Amino acid sequence: MSSSWTPDESPETLLAEKGWLQGTVVSAVAYGIDVALYFMCFNLLFRQMNRMNYKKRLPLLLYITTTFILSTLFMTALADFTQLAFIQYRDYPGGPNAFENNMFGIPVDNLGNVCGFLTMMLSDGLVVWRFMVIYRGCMVPMWIIMLFPGLIFAASIAMGIMFLLQVTSNSPYFSSTNVNYTVPYLSLSLALNIIITIVIVLRLLVYRHRISKVLGSSYGTQYTSIAAMIIESAALYSAFSVAFLTLFLLNNPISTTFIESLTQVQIIAMLLIVFRVAQGKSWSQDTMSRVITSRPSAQAIRMGDLTYGSKTVTGSSGFGAHQSYMSSDSESAEAAV
Repeated sequence: MSSSWTPDESPETLLAEKGWLQGTVVSAVAYGIDVALYFMCFNLLFRQMNRMNYKKRLPLLLYITTTFILSTLFMTALADFTQLAFIQYRDYPGGPNAFENNMFGIPVDNLGNVCGFLTMMLSDGLVVWRFMVIYRGCMVPMWIIMLFPGLIFAASIAMGIMFLLQVTSNSPYFSSTNVNYTVPYLSLSLALNIIITIVIVLRLLVYRHRISKVLGSSYGTQYTSIAAMIIESAALYSAFSVAFLTLFLLNNPISTTFIESLTQVQIIAMLLIVFRVAQGKSWSQDTMSRVITSRPSAQAIRMGDLTYGSKTVTGSSGFGAHQSYMSSDSESAEAAV
């Protein structure tokens, strides 16, 4: 093609515009996955709901529906803003990249920012909840365990509010007169997810070792497999966030691709957790008592036995161990919530 058709812009500007447009495409693909996961979760939770468990199922239904609505509004705002920059106001001085930087606070973009913040807050809250469930029954008091992640979560919300207040008037990416709240806001959310990812994986690895030692490696795989650890710890979002923050701190224009799809990726991680909960495959307090005690006696380990409350079950070769381990998905789902 003729080079005369290329806009009279610097390579850096063109790269930033490519990153933005590609980010919109990636976000749309991720949103499609969100839609599929949402209806899968909704269908499973709705079919399981009855008079006995509706108080446990209804909050999850409301939660996933709220986040799905927010993700839909976010995707709508992103698509509309992209259309404004690349089509309706394509002759804006400096091109779409300048339009993005200078029009960061227009209503349609504020809608996307607010929905993105609320979605991130709800998703971070779910990860903190899973952390609390998985560490319940630990020897350390729960308030001590929850203190550090709770403080980070609260600080992330505070920085998110400051971020929203800032972007209503100017772009936080290129502001030289105000404090840039984008980095601390996203860094706190990222730090929260990375820390919880690590400690959840460590906790599940401990359980995996105990289960394998007492019952054998074939038991507990639905709770302690690699896939289970990745989903339970929201490692997908953590990895995606690391990639974005690294590029953002390096001032690489491709970071725009990641930040525009960050919200949808976080919702994917959240819905995968909810889907495991609905299936009864997520770790819960009931799982701890059914699969293995948190502090098995030395005699039980030596003899290859497990004690569940008042019942003692023989080791991995016994039929009784298999029977105690196996339970219906619906029962596990009840305990997971």
